[in-house]
Amino acid sequence: MPCSYSWITQRATRMFQLFQLFLLSAGVYLALSGAFAEASWFIDAEKFHASAHGQFSCQDCHGDIIDRSLHPDPSDVGKQLTDFFHPEQCVECHDNVPEDLERKRHGAQEIDSADSYANCLECHNSHQALSSGDETENVDPDKPPEFAAEDQACIACHRLIRTDEPGAAENISQRCFFCHANAGTDAQKVTSRSVGLIAPQNYRATPHSNIACTACHLQAASFEHGAQPQVDCRQCHLPHDESTAHDAHGTVACKACHLPDMEPVRDAGSGRIIGQRERQLNAALNVHEMIVAEDEAACRRCHTGGNPVGASAMVLPAKSVICMPCHTATLSFGDTITAVSLVVFWLGLGISLLLMLAVASGRNKRAGLTVKTSGSETPRSTKERLLNIVRVANEIVLNVLFQKRLFDRSPGRWCIHGLLFFPMALRFMWGIVALSGSLWRPQWPWVWQAIDKNNGVTAFFFDITGTMILAGVILALLRPAFDRADPIDSLPRRSRLGLVLLGGIVAVGFVLEGMRIAMTGAAGDAAYAFVGYGLSTIFSGPEALSDVYGYIWYVHAALTGAFIVYLPFSRLLHIILSPVVLALNAATARE
Repeated sequence: MPCSYSWITQRATRMFQLFQLFLLSAGVYLALSGAFAEASWFIDAEKFHASAHGQFSCQDCHGDIIDRSLHPDPSDVGKQLTDFFHPEQCVECHDNVPEDLERKRHGAQEIDSADSYANCLECHNSHQALSSGDETENVDPDKPPEFAAEDQACIACHRLIRTDEPGAAENISQRCFFCHANAGTDAQKVTSRSVGLIAPQNYRATPHSNIACTACHLQAASFEHGAQPQVDCRQCHLPHDESTAHDAHGTVACKACHLPDMEPVRDAGSGRIIGQRERQLNAALNVHEMIVAEDEAACRRCHTGGNPVGASAMVLPAKSVICMPCHTATLSFGDTITAVSLVVFWLGLGISLLLMLAVASGRNKRAGLTVKTSGSETPRSTKERLLNIVRVANEIVLNVLFQKRLFDRSPGRWCIHGLLFFPMALRFMWGIVALSGSLWRPQWPWVWQAIDKNNGVTAFFFDITGTMILAGVILALLRPAFDRADPIDSLPRRSRLGLVLLGGIVAVGFVLEGMRIAMTGAAGDAAYAFVGYGLSTIFSGPEALSDVYGYIWYVHAALTGAFIVYLPFSRLLHIILSPVVLALNAATARE
């Protein structure tokens, strides 16, 4: 069995996500128990028998049901509860209420207008005592309610089924199948005029067949049944983390990838990518036949030449670990550019360090210097250790993060260096926080706002920091033309090729952003990405851009890989070594 660090990390992450899913499912279950219990079509038998109407027969109030040719009638599912209210049903027993209302009284209260009390159901639940009443304390759990023979047919369908009962999922689905199965009954013929029907035998083979229908369709048991919102899979399922979804897929609906025979389209209003299929009322509805897409075939739904949703024709890899200094990226390193650049980087870093150690050793020998052994030093006291910790922290904050030593030597160079360093540090911190959130707290909305490049704040932040980096590169390249001062000792010399590579990365990144906005139609607040949005206006033919986008993306990635490879062989190596040297010097310093 593999036991690498990455394997352990993946398993730990997965276990944590499963634990989160368990907690989320428990929350949905509790919410469902409450929501379903309050649903208008179903009654809690125990509470009903503890209420004022508990000893009445269903026929006492609903005697007209037996005269209907079809019950339930799917034509009624869009109605409100008040559409079924008839005042005379209540007045037959509560005949004193109309007289009290005329005297502007109701119960023990004075009222202003009798018209406000025309509909009893606005305040009263006829299957309980009062809307504000609580009959639970009168319920005897050891004495289940009994119903008369004439009410057995009613309670067979209208009794609340609790989700922890044996066979609850099957019993609830059977109630739904009365209208939604494709068996050809009169009720199903009415339903089929509006929606497709379900083949029960196919449904029972789907991943969700052992879950009650109301677990996903939370408002299915309520009135105005036809107006309930579409199911949100995130009620139970955690969103994909960044390594799976990438930031580009944050606006893709689950069904666009996980339902068969779906054609992805971009919703004009929200900008989200949703799935649609040709409506076939006589065919079985397969919306429950979810699939797990593990190959490139599902990606090809969107990633084809000339696609209408603004996706690249190429299936591009996730942004890898080499992208982390500037993007919300992943810890992956499996693509060719990343793997090659990292191998060469580490080899180059090792060779450079060995050469530096050899040179330093040769200088020491020529100067007749020897290195003190640890045994020749006086052991440090606790106070000295604490002081060293303070020194290291002070060095990291002042000279690594805020570049104080550089500012003291040359404020001008500090400004130019700051235009390069500070934006990249901020982008790196932004990406780390967003990536960590997508792995550990994917249910938090702000995580996806920090990843979504069409979010106004995110779009503006990355464009302003990218502009700063590009300005820093230009000023660094032009500095010799307007600053002819002698070089400052101990400061690294300029690396022209490194600056050109960095500038190329940012410039191509802006071009990619402009192409993406043009392809996707500037969904969301993409206009706050002022550079990318401006560039998007010069592009035409979004469908043609999808064929080119992948090649430009690989140019961007190749420039990034070249910059990583160049680091250990250039003067830019100080980016890695300077923080280490400063921290070590502070740690080994003595009073």
